[in-house]
Formats: sequence, C-alpha cells, structure tokens
Amino acid sequence: MAPEQRLISILRAMLRDTPVTEPVTFEEFKTVYKLAMRHDLAHIVYAVLKKAGRLPTPATDDERAYLDGVAESVTVAQYRYVKLEAEYAHIAQVLEREAIPYMPLKGAVMRVLYAEPWMRTSCDIDVLVHEEDLDRAVEVLIAEGFETNGVRNYHDISLFCDGVHLELHHNVLERMPSADAVLSRIWEYTVHKGCQYMQKPAFFLFHHLAHMAHHFLCGGCGIRTVMDLWLLLKDSTCSAEELHALCEEAGLSTFAGVMFALAEVWFDDGAHDEVTRRAEAYIFSGGAYGSKAQGSASAAARYGKSRMALRVALMPYEDLKRVYPQLDGKPLLTPYYQLCRIVTRLKQGRMQKAVSRIQAVSRQDEQTIAETKAFLTSVGLYQDDGTEE
Repeated sequence: MAPEQRLISILRAMLRDTPVTEPVTFEEFKTVYKLAMRHDLAHIVYAVLKKAGRLPTPATDDERAYLDGVAESVTVAQYRYVKLEAEYAHIAQVLEREAIPYMPLKGAVMRVLYAEPWMRTSCDIDVLVHEEDLDRAVEVLIAEGFETNGVRNYHDISLFCDGVHLELHHNVLERMPSADAVLSRIWEYTVHKGCQYMQKPAFFLFHHLAHMAHHFLCGGCGIRTVMDLWLLLKDSTCSAEELHALCEEAGLSTFAGVMFALAEVWFDDGAHDEVTRRAEAYIFSGGAYGSKAQGSASAAARYGKSRMALRVALMPYEDLKRVYPQLDGKPLLTPYYQLCRIVTRLKQGRMQKAVSRIQAVSRQDEQTIAETKAFLTSVGLYQDDGTEE
C-alpha cells in the first residue's frame, strides 16, 4: 500500500473508531510517519497504531530509540493542547470581564469533535472581535501579560504570551470577493452566552470551506482540514439547505462539492474521479500549510506574472484599508498608506520575502501556468476574467 493510502487508512480508523488490521513494517512506519509529520498528524499515527497494537517491533537499538522519539509526538501534542486551552480560558475570562464580544474560531471549536481533543492540533489561538473593539481588546490583553509589535495585518493582530500565539481577528475575510461578501456577515449567524459568540453549524462549516479554499489557492489546505470537514458533515445539526445557499452565494459550490467528494473517498466509501485524484495529489504535495511552489503557480495562473508582482508591491485598495482603517472612504490617500506599508515592511525585514515571492511567480513556465489554471477551474477556484498580461 502506498504511504499516502496507508496514512489515510490510519486516519480513517481514528475518525470512525475502527481497528487497524493491517500489519505495518518498520520501514513502512517510518515512511508514513514522515509523511504525517508534514501534515502535523504524526501524533495521531503513533497513537492509533499503539492503541491497535500495530506499532512495528524494533529489532535494533536504533529502531528502539526511533520509536521512543516518535512517542514524544503524542506528549508534545497533549502539551500543546493543554497550553492552548489554558490560554484560551484566560483570554475568554479577560474579554468577558471587559464586556467585549468575542468568537472562538477554527481549532478551538473543532477539537470537541475528535476522539481526543489533543488530536486536533493548532499552532495558535484564533479569536474574532468586532473591528471597533479591536484596540480595546489589544489594550486589555497587553495589561494581562500579552505582547505585540502592534502591526495590524489584513485580518488580525498577533499577540504572544508564555509561548502561545494569539491571532486576534477583526474580520474573517479571505480576499475572495464573493466569499468575503458572505463572511462579512459572520456575526449575523451566531448564538451567544455572555460575551462568547459561537457560529451556527451551517455557517461554521461554510467558514471552514472558505478558509480551505483560501489555503488551497495559496498552495494547499492540508489533510487535517479534510478531516475537519468530514467530522462537520457528520454533524446532524447542520442545515444542508442553509449550507448550500451560503456556498452558492459565495461562489464556492463547486469547490465544496469536490471537497465533500474527497472526504467521502478518504473516510467513507466514495469513489475517486479525475478531479478528486488531482485534488488529493495537490493536498498531499502541499503539506499542512501548502507549498510555496504550488502557491506560486496558483498566483501566476490567477493574476499573471506582472499583475501578481504589482499586487505584492502595492496592496489593492480594498485590502489596504483593512490594514489601515483610516483609509476607508478616502482613496486619494492610498499612495500615502502604500508608503506606510512599505516602510513598515522594511522595518520588519519583510521586503526580501516579498521580492522572493515575486521572483518565484516570475519563474513559472507557461505549461505549469496552463495546467494550474485548468486544475483550479476544475475545483471552481478560477474564472478567466479576460485580462491578458
């Protein structure tokens, strides 16, 4: 069995609570574990095989040492979970005390659907507040021990405390105009207790799909997001009609259909077609957060080399005003805030990253661009606007 399919079979066993029956040789285990590490799923592989009594038997001291090292992945995942949960409780307590409405996003909500919550790892905590509450939220969290460089990004400000990264969002937009028109209404699809707001099931699933689509366009969305999707699809409280309407309005119906089909192939009894096979390969190649090579090909396909270089150098007005709210409604001030952005990036040492991104896009050959356009079209994430370079 290919390593990719072996990994999926192990993940399926965890999601469906079924036994792993196939024996795994030591070399197979090492190959699958290496692949799982790229997708931040190594801890699940070890835990599932250990529970099933299918961990390979070490024959040498080196193999025993290797397995001992692998066992630490579970401890690390459990530690990460405890740290994130404790810090989220602290953040929630502060925001409740200050009467600031807030909404947990992504992993903080998804974990309860897993067999063990620590299995659903996250690299940070994502919390949304109203844009008008952002500055006050940052102020009170800094008073509680958080640190920040104060830089306002497109949809969040980063804060840090005791090794934990908080992305404090002021929106959940994904730079996809049709989807963003729906995502901008996120607070309308919530229920709340005190100051904590939770997305309703259909909107949470839609938001998950939109975020998947964003990462897909940036080079890959990772296996974990498909696992999340499968679990959300099994939630009987989610209205299929409401989800369909949201996806239709956002222009994500085709993408959603492909991702639903892939989830069924991996974790149920669905059958592959040409599009799901290509999507599968793209996700495997990209790793947990996508690959730069695939992201560069996607950018060249969607914008063209020249237009992409311009977008990197000069942020579009609609995006720039998210970073500088004072620009909203004052487009004549755009050159000034473009300069502010450039100066900020220079101070942060981020200009070389921008230059490298432009260079990576410019190196894409015409065949790769054509193939990427065809693939993105097949999953509903590319539509030719008729603009030529």
